[in-house]
Amino acid sequence: MDKLLLPFRQSKLLNTLFISNVFISLHYAMIIYVNSSYLSNFFSETQVSALYIIGSIINTILLLNASRILEKVGIYKFTMATVILELLATLGMALSSTPFFVGLYFLIHLNIIALLLFNMDIYVENISKNNALTGSVRATYLTMTNVTIIVAPSIVALLLLGNKYLYVYAISCLCIIPAYYYTKKFKAVVTRKVHHINIKNTIAEYVKNRDLYNIFTAGFLLQLFYAYMVVYTPIYLNKYIGFSWPEIGVMFTIMLVPFVLFEMPVGELEDYKYGEKEFLTIGFVIMGLATIFMSFITLKVFWIWAVVLFITRIGASLVEVSTESYFWKLVHPDKTDVIGFFRINRPISFMVAPLLATLTFQFIPFQYIFIVVGSIMILGTKYSLSLNDTK
Repeated sequence: MDKLLLPFRQSKLLNTLFISNVFISLHYAMIIYVNSSYLSNFFSETQVSALYIIGSIINTILLLNASRILEKVGIYKFTMATVILELLATLGMALSSTPFFVGLYFLIHLNIIALLLFNMDIYVENISKNNALTGSVRATYLTMTNVTIIVAPSIVALLLLGNKYLYVYAISCLCIIPAYYYTKKFKAVVTRKVHHINIKNTIAEYVKNRDLYNIFTAGFLLQLFYAYMVVYTPIYLNKYIGFSWPEIGVMFTIMLVPFVLFEMPVGELEDYKYGEKEFLTIGFVIMGLATIFMSFITLKVFWIWAVVLFITRIGASLVEVSTESYFWKLVHPDKTDVIGFFRINRPISFMVAPLLATLTFQFIPFQYIFIVVGSIMILGTKYSLSLNDTK
C-alpha cells in the first residue's frame, strides 16, 4: 500500500495535476463513446467515418507542430487556451441542431482535446520528481483517468433515458470549469527546453532506436483498438444488436473496470519486479482473442456482452500501462519532439480505423470487423516480444 501511495507523496502540485486530470478525463469520458452515435443522427456511417478521418488529419498536423506552439506561447497559456476552446466546442455541440455546425464543433473538439492531453503529458513529466517511480506515477495517472471513464457511462445511461444528447454534452461542459480552476495553479511550473519535431530527424530517431520503434508501434496498435471500439462498438450494440443506451452505459461501466483494477498494481510490478515486455505480450493476446470472439456473438444477452467486453479491457489495460511505462522510462521529458511524435499514433489510428472499416464493409458484414481488429492486436506480440526488457 505504501508503494501505491508514493506518487501522491511526491508533491502537492502533482496531486493538483492528478485532480485536474480527473475533471478533464470525466469531461472527455462523458462524450467519447456517445460522439459517433450522436453524429449518426446527422450523418451516415460513411460520413461519420469521414469526419473522424478529416479531424485526425488536422490533429496529426497540429501535434507535429505542438512543440513550436509551446515555445512561442508557453505551456501555461497553451493549456489554458485549449481548456477554454474545449469548453466552447462541447457547448457548441450541445446547442447546435444543424449538421454543418455539429460537424464543425466536433472537429474542433477532436483536435483541441488531443492538444490538451498532450499538454497534460508534459506537465506530468515536469512535475514528477523521481524517475524511478515513472511506472507508478504513470499508472496512478492512468488509473485516476480510468476511474472517471468507468463512472461516465453510468451517468450517460441515466442522461440518455429520454435520448437527450443535449444533457450529456451539457454535463460534460460543466466538468471543464473545475479543470480550468486547477490548471491555473500550473502557472509557476518551469518546463524544460522544447525540442521541435523535424519529421525526417524524428522518424530517423525512431528507426535508429528499435525499442522506441517497437513501443511506438505497440502504442499505435492500442490506439487503433480504441478507435475501432469507440466509433463502431456503440453503433453495433445499439443499431445491430438492439441494446438501449441505458443498457450500453451499464455495460461499458462493467467493461472499463479492468483499467482501475490492474493498472496501478501492474505499474508497481513493472517498477519493482518485472519489466513491461511480459505484460505487454499477455495483454495483446487477451485483447486480440476476446475481440475476435465478439464477431460470433449475435444474441442480445447483456451479461455475455458485458463479460466479453470486460475481457477485452483486461488485455487493453495491460497494454496501456506497459506502453506508457516503457515509453516514459525510455524517453527524457525534454524530448518534446519524440513525445509529440509518439502522441500522433492516436490521430493516425483514427484515420486508419475508419478507412480500414469502410474498406472492410465493402466485403463483409459489420459484425466481422471485430475479427479484423482482433487479428491485428495479436500481431502486436511481434513488437512486444522484440523489446529489450527493463528488468
